[in-house]
This record gives sequence, C-alpha cells and structure tokens, in this order.
Amino acid sequence: MKDKALLCLLLGWLPWAPGADGQVQILRFGNPNFGAGGTPAQPEKMPEPRGDVLEFWDGSALHGSLAAMSLQDGLTWLVPEASGPIHFRPDHLSFLRFSHAQAVSMKPTCHLWFGNGDDLYGSISSLDNEKLGFNTWFGGTMTIPRPAVRAITFLSPNFSVVYEGPYDTGGWEVINSTPNSWTFHDGAFIGAGPGTLGREMGLANSCSVDFDVSWNTFFTLDVGIYCDAIDRMDFNTGSCLLNLTPARVSLNQVDRIGGPFSQAGVPVPVAEGKTAMHVGIECDKENGTVSVFVNHNLIKTWKDCNFSGAGTGILFMQRTMFSSATLKLSHLKVSQWQGRCEPETSSPATNSDAVYLVNNDKAAGKIESIADGKARLALAGTVLDIPLDRITQMDFAESKVPAETPGPWQVRAHFPGGGSISFQLEKWNDQGLAGRSAIFGALAFQPNSVREMEFNLGRAKEDSVVTQAKDFEELDE
Repeated sequence: MKDKALLCLLLGWLPWAPGADGQVQILRFGNPNFGAGGTPAQPEKMPEPRGDVLEFWDGSALHGSLAAMSLQDGLTWLVPEASGPIHFRPDHLSFLRFSHAQAVSMKPTCHLWFGNGDDLYGSISSLDNEKLGFNTWFGGTMTIPRPAVRAITFLSPNFSVVYEGPYDTGGWEVINSTPNSWTFHDGAFIGAGPGTLGREMGLANSCSVDFDVSWNTFFTLDVGIYCDAIDRMDFNTGSCLLNLTPARVSLNQVDRIGGPFSQAGVPVPVAEGKTAMHVGIECDKENGTVSVFVNHNLIKTWKDCNFSGAGTGILFMQRTMFSSATLKLSHLKVSQWQGRCEPETSSPATNSDAVYLVNNDKAAGKIESIADGKARLALAGTVLDIPLDRITQMDFAESKVPAETPGPWQVRAHFPGGGSISFQLEKWNDQGLAGRSAIFGALAFQPNSVREMEFNLGRAKEDSVVTQAKDFEELDE
C-alpha cells in the first residue's frame, strides 16, 4: 500500500479519502499543506503594490507615476529616484497600469462587442437602423453607430462584479511549499513552484471566473471554485476543480453519492508556440453546467454538474514539477448572477441578424429597433416584439467598423469592471483625458476611470523595436 501511494504521488495524484469531517477530499501532487521539513506551511502575506507601473515592449518595467501625456511631449513619467521627469515616446511602450483605479460598484444589463475588439458593459437606451444609445458608468450616454456593433450579450438578472484584480493583495491567502511559489508583482500573481493561492469571495449564486495566464514552459494549474477552504485543496461535494495545461482542460467533481469523478477533458485550442491565453470559466447553477472559454471561444460545456455544497471561495493551485516553470495570472475578474446564463455564441458573420432566446431557440431576420424593453424583429414577413428579458444574445450582420488611423498614439483604455475602448490619444493630464475614436468620435472622461492603457495595438511582438536590456533597471530598484 505504501508503494502504491508513492507511485500515485509521482503520477501527480492520490486516491480520494474521507477527511476528518467526513467530507470527500482529493489530494494532488504539490498540495502545500506542509512546507520544508514536513512542518505545517503557514499563510504568507504578499507585498503591497508599488504604485503605477510602465511596461515596455521588451518586458522591462519602471515604477513611478504618470504626470501627463501629449502628442508634443510624449509620456511624462515621475520617478522618486530620478532628478527630474522622464519623457518617453510611445513607440516602445506596451502597458501603463494604474494603482489608483479602484473597483466600481456596477450592475450592467448587457455587454457590447465591437468588430474591432473593443467591448463595453452598460445598458441600452435605444436602437434603430442607424445608431445605438448606450449608458456606461464612466462615459454617461453614448451614441454608437449600429454597424460597429458585432453582438450584444444580455446579462442575467442580478449580475454583479465580485472581484477584479489583482491590483492589491488584500484578502488573498497564500501557502507556499517552496520559497518561490506564489508572489505578487506589478498587478499579477507569479507562480514559480507548487503552492496555493486562495480567497474567500462570498459566492452565493452562479459565477464566472476570468483571467489571463501566461507561461514559459509546460505547467499544470488547478482552479477550484466554490471551495470550502482557501488554504488547501480540499475537494468537497458541490465544488468543482478544473485542471488546466497549455494543451488540455478537464473537470473534476464529487458526485452526490460522495465519490469523485473526472469528466472527459478537451484539447485547448492554443496555437503551437503561443505562451498566453485568456481563460473564462462559467458555473451555471440553475442549468447545472460548467463552460470553459479560451480566448473568448467556447471549447466545452459539461452538464449535470453538482453545485450542492456551501463553499464560496476560489483557489488556484500550481503543481508544476519543473523548477524552471513560471506562471503569470493577471486580469482576474469574478462575477456572479442569479438565474440562467447562456454561453456567448460564436457564430460566423451572415447577411442576417440573429436573436437567441432563453429557451435556446434562435430567430434570424432583421433587428429593427429596441425600445420600451422590447426588441422588434422582422422575420419572414412577420414583425415580432420580443421582451428583452427573453433574449440572451443578439448577433448582427457582419459589422463594418471604421479603421483607426494607425500610429504611435493609437491606444486602448481598459476600465474597472470590464470593457475597453481603442482611440487616438490627444491629451492626458490631471483635468481629463481626450481623444478621438473612429466609432465614438470625440472622447473625454476622467483619468481615474481608466485601469490600464495599452499601446502599440497593431504591432506584432516579433516586429517590435526592442530597447536595450536593463535600460531602466537602475531606476527600478
């Protein structure tokens, strides 16, 4: 029996067994309940954020604060260790991440998707053949050309953002079984060895967990949702555990009679040689489903899932065996809702609009308008008025988005709570941000409404102009 347990450990798993409280527990390789020398591992605190950070295209970073941005002077950056402001042209910049933008309290009713990759959360006020009226928390009422809209996802009732980050380390509990396991650096969690990273989220309803993951070599990451414990991987009835690698994702659960089982895994459609992807996990309690999206495309929905437990936390556990493996988690967002949530529909562009209904029916025709809580659909000579609460998604005929003028000041602003807009930046100072978008026209909003600014949108990594190594390292100690 001892030899069998050792073999299981080497393979990366141990058989299930009842825990001290009678709950079923699955122990996996890298479970960090114990640290070096067999002593119980203790939760660790991560360092607090170091302020704003400017990331360059070659991967180097510089901490400090933004003073201003303009077409004439470039980006003006303040560093305490420097004798004066530092000016940068945008050509070598990748991201500007702010520490001042806090999570917002928002309950949007829909999610807009645009043909150029932008997206917005908010609520629809009107729609006709030419324009869409849309309300956002940061920009008020916006008028959007209808042809620019690719799709509208109608969010389930009581949708809310529970957590967004990691822009700080508060609330996270870390158990490291190696000195370099989970750490926090510049708005991301870095995993360099076996360890757990957990947080109590208070999940009361169905939920979505979205994050970006990047890696330098093969990794194995477990994502636990509706967990009872956040300092160890106790896999109890009613929780779910997804196992993610660069090539495959699989779901594990404990069934209603107390035994663990693994549902069939599926390949991850990430191109060979890629080292990053966006992952979305959707747990729909009412439908009893778990759906996984990779780069916003649905790859698998598991049915008849068990959500009968009382756990409300989430947990990440890296159990990679390679000492050189490094994992980066960023842009983490947890949201929840009551009722049903249909997966985003990835449909090829057609000459007709399409409306998806809560009963899984689909109607193709012409969406004429949205007004008074109803959508008017012209369908085969018949006009239907459909209440919006019966619609899960609208797909529009192939969108025609005006192209942004390429250039060094073409940027994309990412907002707290989700959503992004690309535009030509014209000015940024303490009083406001100004620019022009091919979709929205003139833009102006407050700087503290921006979580992150992305530069050089159209540049492929291999075509970038690489700055000299360690140009700014001495300023960032």
